[in-house]
Amino acid sequence: MLRSVLLLVFFYASGVLAAESEPIALHTTERRFQDFIASLKAAARKKDASAVYALLAHDYYIARDFGGSFDPSAPPTRNFSAHFEFNNANLRPEYRDHGWVEFRRAIFSTHFEKKLDGQLCTPHGALDKKPFSYSQLCFRKHNGGWRIQGHINGGD
Repeated sequence: MLRSVLLLVFFYASGVLAAESEPIALHTTERRFQDFIASLKAAARKKDASAVYALLAHDYYIARDFGGSFDPSAPPTRNFSAHFEFNNANLRPEYRDHGWVEFRRAIFSTHFEKKLDGQLCTPHGALDKKPFSYSQLCFRKHNGGWRIQGHINGGD
C-alpha cells in the first residue's frame, strides 16, 4: 500500500502524468491537432507504418516503464514498437496485427486529456480507472506541428 501511495505521489509530482483538464473533445482542439489525428487515423486504416513513424518525436519516451522496454539510446521507432509492433513477422501468429489494433484503439478516441506540460494524451484504457489509466498515447506540438511524443504505461 505504501509503495502504491509513494509511486502515485511521484508520478503526479513529476507533471508528466498529471492531468490539467477534464477530458477534452477532439472537435474542440486546435485545427492542426485535429488534422494530425486524422492523418494518424488514415495511416492506421492503410496500415502505413512509414507514415506513423514519420510523426514520432525524436525524443519519444515510455513512462512508467517497470518492464524495462524503453531504451534511451534506441531510435524512436524501436521504443514505439515496444507497444505498437506493426511488423507481423516480429509477432507470434496469435498476435497478428496486434500493434495496429492497439494503435487504432488509442488514436480513434474522441476525447483527450491535457497534461500539465501541454501534452494531449488519449485515454486508451479508461480515464475513470483510479489511480491510473491503463495506458496513454501522448502527443506534443513541435515547431508548429504535432508529433507522437510518448506512451505512458498503465499502473498496477
